[in-house]
Amino acid sequence: MQKLSLKWDQGPPGQTPSFEFGESQQETVRVLRIPQPVCLDTWRAGAPKQEIAEHTAAYSAVKQTENGFLCEAELDAGGSRFRIADEWLQAEDDTWQVNRKLTVLQGAGASGFRLRLDVVTALQEETDFTDLKYFAPPALYDKNDLDEDGLEDYLGARNLMYREDRLNMLAVLAYDEKRRIGMSLLRADRPAWDDVPDRPDKERLFLQKTDIGSLGVWKAPVDGNQMSLRASYPFYEGERCHALYMKERPDWGSFWPAETGEAFEVSYGIRVESAPLFIDAVWQTYTRRMKDLESTPVPLPATAEKLNEYRLEALDRYFIEKSEEEDSNKPAGYALNCHPQNGVQLSNIIQFGFTGQNILSAYNSLRFGLDNGVPNYVEKAQKVVDFFVEKAHLPETGMFYNLYSVEKKSFDFWWTGLLLPLAYAEGERLRELMGPLYEHREFVIKALREKQGSYLRCMNEDVHALLLIYRFEQSQGRENKEWLEAAKRYAEFLLRTQETDGTWYRAYDIGGKAITDPPIWFGTTVYEQKSSTATSIPLLIELYEITGDERYLEAAEKAGRFVRETIVKGIKFNGGIHDSIYAKGQLIDNESIYFPMIGLLALYKATKDPYFLQGAHDAAKLNASWTVLWDVPLPPQSTLAKFDFRSTGIGACDTPGAGYVHPFELSGVAEMVEIAVLTVDQDMLRVAELLWHGCNQTVATPEKDWGYAYTGLQEEGYLISWWAWDDPMFGDTGFGQRWKGEGNKTCFPWIPAVAVHCYWKLYDMFGTADFNAIREQISARQGVAN
Repeated sequence: MQKLSLKWDQGPPGQTPSFEFGESQQETVRVLRIPQPVCLDTWRAGAPKQEIAEHTAAYSAVKQTENGFLCEAELDAGGSRFRIADEWLQAEDDTWQVNRKLTVLQGAGASGFRLRLDVVTALQEETDFTDLKYFAPPALYDKNDLDEDGLEDYLGARNLMYREDRLNMLAVLAYDEKRRIGMSLLRADRPAWDDVPDRPDKERLFLQKTDIGSLGVWKAPVDGNQMSLRASYPFYEGERCHALYMKERPDWGSFWPAETGEAFEVSYGIRVESAPLFIDAVWQTYTRRMKDLESTPVPLPATAEKLNEYRLEALDRYFIEKSEEEDSNKPAGYALNCHPQNGVQLSNIIQFGFTGQNILSAYNSLRFGLDNGVPNYVEKAQKVVDFFVEKAHLPETGMFYNLYSVEKKSFDFWWTGLLLPLAYAEGERLRELMGPLYEHREFVIKALREKQGSYLRCMNEDVHALLLIYRFEQSQGRENKEWLEAAKRYAEFLLRTQETDGTWYRAYDIGGKAITDPPIWFGTTVYEQKSSTATSIPLLIELYEITGDERYLEAAEKAGRFVRETIVKGIKFNGGIHDSIYAKGQLIDNESIYFPMIGLLALYKATKDPYFLQGAHDAAKLNASWTVLWDVPLPPQSTLAKFDFRSTGIGACDTPGAGYVHPFELSGVAEMVEIAVLTVDQDMLRVAELLWHGCNQTVATPEKDWGYAYTGLQEEGYLISWWAWDDPMFGDTGFGQRWKGEGNKTCFPWIPAVAVHCYWKLYDMFGTADFNAIREQISARQGVAN
């Protein structure tokens, strides 16, 4: 195994550490150095940002011990005197840990400080932001640079710092492709406590004792062009972040009070590993952090079967249908759209795909109803599917509408996600629900309002679900030919619109023509414009298996090659979510890598081509990395803290909104298990187990209701860091007060849909969703195979 060695550089100011990596002493290469091991930022309370002062020093004393080195320095800074004692220990062959203790020997009063660590690249003469690939899930995948302008897309910066409660693995990785090494800066101890900062006038700088620091990448503050992996304690988020405002994206940060006798301790790790490819470095880093952090599953609030019962009972409350006398379209669907705290329906909108998932809910309800003797569920599910096939379908093009307004008695067009109130509210009611969010997105709304069409993802999701329920009904002896015919007409639309490179665009008008305008919403590069391509693959495979028509398989394979080479291998996944409120319309998000994973797995199962299995495995590694591996400390008085919420195993949502988590990752748990079995990847199985438990923990049960109106409800998402805290668009609106430790006050049908469907997939593979039993079965199968 290659070893990371610590060396000491002697200079006039004192001693500084550097790190060499290699097989032996003779073959090591200098990879990192710390030219300023002691760095303090000091600030006088109330002073402007420009008056923050930086003070640096080398170690004045370095003493070798049996296990490492004890280093000390004293520093006069900002009118105070500080002592820093660093203990350097070799934690593993490739990992050094520094345990830092800072003591204020003499305080200045009404002032504060931050302790910083810059681990600087020493690979070559110059190392720029664009020379390395980065991984700090869920905030940073490569450089988050889909438009390839050399800047992070959502912050428009190259210097990036993130609060640790935004980071799933409490680490940041920089990968050098030339030398094929990954260099990581880790928070070695876990942050244990945090609270709401005292900032009565919305100050962006303030004094606060918090165990939350920051990690990130920054242009090194030394001579020469180098990059540094940077740590700050307590936290600083700059040059830009989304913690306070969406449009302005200002920085913010805390300073520890510089009072005599104040002291704190914090630990970091520096790790260097060899990895042939970036994806290998990603998976090595993430899975080792899972072991470092000793990630353990959250207990389920009830059995999986009981959770299904609770979820579907809650969903059934929001079933809506109209007779032919009331509405000639005879709509039927699950119109769940409420604040779960009161359970009051906000709108009678039946949505297909994305947040609606009506046909998947029908599949779940029908199957549960048949298994458990609930004919009411079966009858309602069949009505939902009939409405989708008979009324939401456009036979001329094969397409489907995405949304039906029960109040308007008509199909509508839903483009701007979070702006769903546009579909059912006007005037004062609209302003009450949306606040300044309408003005923020007004230019997009105006551009899209007149467009009539559907998102590809939405159509693909519910047509895939249509095939699932068709096949299940067929297995029960019922043949719904009209369902299959509608799916086949849609597949013909896909065959007709597939581009020569195997792709599809994100959306199409009702005439079947691609929609690409406005570019800020539908994308400016091939990665963005074609980002939904993978969503077509599962249903094409399903239809191929039903009909034997080779055209469907050929189209899926063509799409699969684009998805593997461009989206997965290029780490260019994005656009799964349809409701961005950030600087651009398409986000790097968990949902946009979930579809490549399930699509490539379906292709492997259909073709047995290892090319697709490798692609599925790589996509699964990226998908898994959206899982939080530790329990973020929450403000003690917050709702989530009161209900003992644990963030381990919950899924992150998108990169600019890092710190916002949700249970969508349940969608891919079964596929992750299947990929784990096919590739003998025990780490993948472990992450799947964490997800299954973490994402199911917040379902309301009779014993623990999470403050929700009904048993079986579950909130769409939760804040484990700060997001748009000061922004008026999320202030006094119906969806306001989304602070750290609170939920997003939203409930949609997709939540029970993906969870119950995941259960069925696990059940069909193993006869259970209990991971202890699943692991035993896998071990037995692999033992027989060996």
